[in-house]
Amino acid sequence: MLFLAILLVPVLTGNFTLTVFGLIFGIFAMGYNISLGETGMLTFGHAAFFGLGAYGCGLFLAHVDYPAGLGLLGIPIGVLVAVVAGLLIGALSLRRRGTYLALITLAFGEMIYFIVFQWESLTGGDDGLYGMSTPGIGIPGVYVFEFDQMFDGLVTSNMLLFVFVFLVFVASLYAMRRLKHSNLGHIFNAIRENEDRASFLGYDVYRYRLIAFVVSAGFSGLAGALYPIFLSFVGLDTLSWLLSGEVNFFVLLGGIGTFVGPLVGSVSYYFITDYISAVTDHWELFVGLIFIGLVLYLPEGIVGTARDYLAKHTHYSTVSVPSRSHAGRPDTDGSDVGDTAPGVED
Repeated sequence: MLFLAILLVPVLTGNFTLTVFGLIFGIFAMGYNISLGETGMLTFGHAAFFGLGAYGCGLFLAHVDYPAGLGLLGIPIGVLVAVVAGLLIGALSLRRRGTYLALITLAFGEMIYFIVFQWESLTGGDDGLYGMSTPGIGIPGVYVFEFDQMFDGLVTSNMLLFVFVFLVFVASLYAMRRLKHSNLGHIFNAIRENEDRASFLGYDVYRYRLIAFVVSAGFSGLAGALYPIFLSFVGLDTLSWLLSGEVNFFVLLGGIGTFVGPLVGSVSYYFITDYISAVTDHWELFVGLIFIGLVLYLPEGIVGTARDYLAKHTHYSTVSVPSRSHAGRPDTDGSDVGDTAPGVED
């Protein structure tokens, strides 16, 4: 149903560009949710991994004389750059918790932003990185498929790029789903709920937090690498602390700890802002009021609230992620409510 809904959105709205943005930033938000929602690590520097993925792919497309059909190699290059950065930043940051971790990652993000801003000869500085074209897919010298209009313009390049980004999104969703239900995913959840208990059980908490951080950085870098493929441009805004704040809001809006909540949050954000900005020049005011209302009256997020509603009004329920209002709160008998909270699987 989720895939069908995503496919129907651009068909019904006619806006393939906005849907692609929603999917790209949906991958980013779901990747960040591995850090925040699954493992309980709040950061304010995750835009660094998105931006490094974008610049890694963009620099390959702009400066490397690659054979026709192999331009998409920029995507794994962008992911690799983000993963290496995640490993280095995580190794230095994750011995701290809470606000200290958030501020340290913010500082690292600002350092990377400054380096990219100053290195004009390579990155273009404040002007951004441009001069790249959308790469084709294929085998050099045999057949190369270009993202161009087909059938006399009936199928546009934006439609074809939407299909490509959608396929990458599906693969990412599958990988994150497998991770969530794996033993590793359960260890992440155990660390989120109670680090001391996880440590007493013999788990190296620092090691698993680092693994979660690096995996999260990798998916964020993947989303960033799709950015220049679609726009043929990379700007400094991909590294901005504002984007780090936005991705936190995407997760909060959709539902922290829910699987598809960050995707719902990012898509909702972009469609709401797009349609309201088309109606009024003061769209920030109305968008802000809408989102304040959503946060106040839907504290579990859109998906989290829907999950809780279904759990209360239907007979079907499975063990799911506990609500944030009860997670880890000791019950009267000494057990954690968060360990067995029922809910409909999202």
